Amino acid sequence: MKTRFLLVLAGIFLAAAPVNAASIDWSAKSEPDAVEAARAAWADSIQEAQTEAGTSTDVAAFKVDLNGDGKSEILGQIKNTYICGNAGPCVFAMTGSGEVIFSVPGTESAEILDSKTGGWLDIMINEDKKYRYGGGTYRNQ
Repeated sequence: MKTRFLLVLAGIFLAAAPVNAASIDWSAKSEPDAVEAARAAWADSIQEAQTEAGTSTDVAAFKVDLNGDGKSEILGQIKNTYICGNAGPCVFAMTGSGEVIFSVPGTESAEILDSKTGGWLDIMINEDKKYRYGGGTYRNQ
């Protein structure tokens, strides 16, 4: 009886989970060329953190086509309290040309959703803040 109850309960939780959301495992997904591009885009902040606070900066990043145009954008995470504050790592998105179009500090988790706004994939931050694209950037809506 207990086993059947647990199986039913597990089935309820599995049915409630987003089916196609892609949770991000930063260490597994990180790509060296994306990290290099992210470090270049954040170079001033990374240098300032090193110079002013003496802190190193961990960067993880990977390529993903957020808007379906066949060109990769970069989604990344920065770990540095001087840059992101004490709330936790920053998650950011940037164009292939290095323009940062989204940055959120205090990010414990991030997921790329299947839903789209304005042709761009939506991003869920900390399991409760849905960011949608509009006006050249992502916004919490």
